[in-house]
Amino acid sequence: MRTINISLGGLKLQANFDLWVGESMDFAIFTNGTRIQCKGRVLAIEDYKNKVHARLRFAHTSDLDFRKLSEYMDTLSRGKAMLVQKGIIGGLCILSAYIAYLIIRTYFFR
Repeated sequence: MRTINISLGGLKLQANFDLWVGESMDFAIFTNGTRIQCKGRVLAIEDYKNKVHARLRFAHTSDLDFRKLSEYMDTLSRGKAMLVQKGIIGGLCILSAYIAYLIIRTYFFR
């Protein structure tokens, strides 16, 4: 099994075995050396390139495991925010360089 997408409400996973809508599952998510024990119910199944993609809703997750999952999601969102910030800064640097090029070309190379 491989997690494709995850949120506090559930996840989408890829499996190489059959799953059925309505099926309950016990599973663990391993993140940075932390084990998060979860239970979920399969909401939908999609066939994708000889693999099964299933959407699961979390059910009956302990408060401790929910906190661990929440902390993990915060870590992921901070990482994405850093990537966005770096992208914006990089874009501004490129834009500044292009504007400088246009100014130099316009005023110094007539």
